[in-house]
Parts: sequence; structure tokens; C-alpha cells
Amino acid sequence: MDLCRDEEIPFVPYRPLDAGAAASGGDLTTPLTWLLARGPHVAPIPGTSNPHHLAAIVQAVD
Repeated sequence: MDLCRDEEIPFVPYRPLDAGAAASGGDLTTPLTWLLARGPHVAPIPGTSNPHHLAAIVQAVD
């Protein structure tokens, strides 16, 4: 991600929360907030079919 930032290349992680604790019912807000804080060149595309996870994603973006 740092190289992408330095070279002004957009970084778009698709379904970045689809593995590990973040996908198994853990708190999605922290990993998504971390990704968004990496810089304006990062545009994560989180995927979910769980309404609770969707609410956490929306909260992280706000």
C-alpha cells in the first residue's frame, strides 16, 4: 500500500474482510477503519451478506 501511495496508484482491496477474525463475527469496524486510514488512494470494497456486518461497514465509513 505504501508503494501505491508513493506512486499515486489507487489500491482497491476487494472483499478485504473476508478472512480471519474479521469475517467470523468479529468487529469489522477496526480493520476497515485501518484500511481507510492508509490514505485517499485506498478504496476497499467490502463484501457481506450479513446485515450486522453491513451496519459495521457503514459505521466505519462514516
